[in-house]
Amino acid sequence: MSPSKVSTIKWDEFSNIVDGKPRGGKEKHQGTNPATGEKLWDVPIANQQDVDDAVVAAQKAFEKWSQVPIEKRKELIGKLKDHFAAHSDDMTALLCQETGKPKYIAEFETKGVAGFFDHHLNLTLPEEREEDDEKVMLTRYTPLGVVGAICPWNFPIVLSLGKIIPALLTGNTIIVKPSPFTPYTTLKVVELAQDIFEPGIVQVVGGDDKLGPMLTAHPGIAKISFTGSIATGKKIMAACAPTLKRVTLELGGNDASIVLPDVDIKKTAPELVMGAFQNSGQVCVATKRIYIHEDIYDDMLKEMVEFTKTMKVGSPESGAMLGPIQNKMQFDKVTDFFKDTKANGYKFAVGADEVAQGKGFFVQPTIIDNPPNDSRIIQEEPFGPIVPTQPWSDEEEVIKRANNSLAGLGACVWGKDVERAERIGKRLQAGSVFVNSWEKPTPQAIFGGHKESGIGGEWGKEGLKAYCNVRTPLLTLLLSTIS
Repeated sequence: MSPSKVSTIKWDEFSNIVDGKPRGGKEKHQGTNPATGEKLWDVPIANQQDVDDAVVAAQKAFEKWSQVPIEKRKELIGKLKDHFAAHSDDMTALLCQETGKPKYIAEFETKGVAGFFDHHLNLTLPEEREEDDEKVMLTRYTPLGVVGAICPWNFPIVLSLGKIIPALLTGNTIIVKPSPFTPYTTLKVVELAQDIFEPGIVQVVGGDDKLGPMLTAHPGIAKISFTGSIATGKKIMAACAPTLKRVTLELGGNDASIVLPDVDIKKTAPELVMGAFQNSGQVCVATKRIYIHEDIYDDMLKEMVEFTKTMKVGSPESGAMLGPIQNKMQFDKVTDFFKDTKANGYKFAVGADEVAQGKGFFVQPTIIDNPPNDSRIIQEEPFGPIVPTQPWSDEEEVIKRANNSLAGLGACVWGKDVERAERIGKRLQAGSVFVNSWEKPTPQAIFGGHKESGIGGEWGKEGLKAYCNVRTPLLTLLLSTIS
């Protein structure tokens, strides 16, 4: 195979990639460095013609790529892994600028994608065989065609490669749409891929809010894989209905943690805090509600408050544990939760009752002590570093309280009595349930949500099937038995 070669990477120039070639545009937009509020580099806004051209190129490439043996596809994906790793320091620096993440968190993302590569390189497509006296029944999985990947801003590298890798492994071609808030690293990931793959196999088109509907409505795209908000996920599902596209939707969560009375308070408190405030709370499976048994509620909350006070917030180069909210839109949403909480007189256990306004979008981690069940901070997902705690006494009641949400992405149960914790966990209505750990998705396990947290799943062995059609050949044996 003859990949399309790109010139030496220029880390301050950005283009869409269509049919293996960089493509600019008449209209431009810029991301914002959330630690400083300063505008970053120009990025072209793709239009309908760009999308149409990308689909044509992807369909053409699919005819050949889908017939490449899976071991050869793995070989090329492995080369992309090595190529990406060779540029990981530059990727980390770029990620810090577009997301504001502290360097250690950015490195966790850039280094962590190796696990996604390695996991998928150890997989193969399953084939099932059943036989009776008349026939052999085979179940095989074949690629869908052109995949459209609509990616979020909180983990732009992991969550774009988390779609690119399984799509390519299963024989699909893919067109990636990065978030307009964080286009830069995703554009560079796809630029690097041009050194490995033939034109049209991996493409990227970035732009504004008009671009997503162009992908979801396009009849030449067979599947949309989307990670983002529940509200946008519903719009995408509706937009895909006229063409009966396959959809995978990984949407928002309102994850509950239930803490049993037998836990080690000093060891558990920092873990609960990290689950809530990891990446400044900008994680779909971050802990959003914490239910602590009444016998240990005061002591646990005290320890959580003390640990939270040690969490430094600042810019990537400051050595801080937590960075800013990634964009102004989300910063304003998080600020509204503070305003609502203060207006209703709920108790701030730690953190100021107002968000300081400055050049960067910084929010101090904040715990709200026992707000009512109908409060916004309990009912809705802030997607920022603010979390409520409530006491509980009755196991049946707290399970109902935890399940009282339209979302069902993740959940946690904490307790020395692991059997009890697992029993409770089995009753929580969530796609991923963690016992004695905060929410830590892994590429080895399928990831998806219940209820309004999404449809379908990705990653794990089962996740490959999300990028496939099922084909069942029936091989009749009857004729061979006729004498």
